[in-house]
Amino acid sequence: MKKFRTRKIAIAAALGLATSFAIAAVPSQAADVTLKLVMASYTDDMVNYYDGLAQDFENANPGIKVDVDVVAWPEIGQKVKTLIASGQSPDIVNNDEFAGEAAAGLLYRADQIVDADTLKDIIPAFMDNSKYKGTAYAVPDLASARAFFWNKDILSGAGVKKAPTTWDEMTAASKAIKKKYPDVYPYCLPLGVEEAQMPFTTWGGGNGARLYDAKTNKYTINTKEYKAALDYLKSLVDQKLTQPNPGKTNRTDGCWALFAKGKVGMVDGGVFLPDWLTKNGGSDIDWGAGAFPHAAGKSDITVGVQDYFKGYKANGHQAEIQKFLTFLFQPDNYAGFLKAAGGFIPATKSAGKIAEADPIIGPYIKLLPKAIFYPGTVGSWQACKSAIVTYMGNAMSNTAKALSSIQAKCDAANKK
Repeated sequence: MKKFRTRKIAIAAALGLATSFAIAAVPSQAADVTLKLVMASYTDDMVNYYDGLAQDFENANPGIKVDVDVVAWPEIGQKVKTLIASGQSPDIVNNDEFAGEAAAGLLYRADQIVDADTLKDIIPAFMDNSKYKGTAYAVPDLASARAFFWNKDILSGAGVKKAPTTWDEMTAASKAIKKKYPDVYPYCLPLGVEEAQMPFTTWGGGNGARLYDAKTNKYTINTKEYKAALDYLKSLVDQKLTQPNPGKTNRTDGCWALFAKGKVGMVDGGVFLPDWLTKNGGSDIDWGAGAFPHAAGKSDITVGVQDYFKGYKANGHQAEIQKFLTFLFQPDNYAGFLKAAGGFIPATKSAGKIAEADPIIGPYIKLLPKAIFYPGTVGSWQACKSAIVTYMGNAMSNTAKALSSIQAKCDAANKK
């Protein structure tokens, strides 16, 4: 890539004078700015989307180049940390965390990375979840809500007349599936590194557990509510009503892949699972979706998740970052982003109005008022989440030890 050009003008002496030249140097043009992007791979379509978007942006903004690295979810968090630690900070990142980086002073404010019109179009509740100590340091790109999915053919074939809504019904349905279909895992429990914090939050939430108490500013992990939830999941594992080795099973390439093959009766899913199934061999699965089973006497919840665009200060590219992200949020470009991502709840009011009519996404938008969220506005959440992911890998062998270890790690991170 041509970084700069210099021009020299030679002025020749004339009118019979001896040959001599005066050289006048014209100041160099400014070098092209290259924006370094590290973006989450929601689907395989993201690479093509960003390639096209980057080309369109470069054509419209001479002097700004875009270098995009699309990274799988299990690796993106660590990759960003490594780049920052090695002095190779990206300019823009799209993933699911921001508060720790905001606390460390690494990020531009939200109003510095998109224009005012874009910021006004973001759904207010999502912006509230993008604040650290009252100031927004990230711009939501999309949101999702989770749901419990089941294979209708498997449940009906096993004599299960309706999808379970309580833990007792879940156990009964699982036993019926195992008896009728010995080669099918009744429920797939994903406690692998991809997203172990999700089943932890979901099943605990169905017993009234919450990750963080905003009034006391403390994590509430090692509680009787979480203990009962993990003990319930352990009971399913011990009765062989799940797949082997939940701690080594990821959501996407593990549980969802099995569900797409008809090898699982029930699975944790979300607004984006139907689109994933159509693209990964599960288009023939007749699925149903609803609330997660909950403990007796408790109410069902959904877990709301939102991801973010963030702009990093290290390279001083604030103006260029703002141009790019504002370009991405232009209606046609943002519609392309949502399509490539594979069926999420839009972060903007304008796109959300359109999505309400969608037969799959619409019901999830209505569920959001019941959603509980990760404590993403707490600076120590990323460290706490890492502890959950780490210890859930072996939690089914000793639930008490896992909870105690997670609480200790989260408390230590919170004190910092």
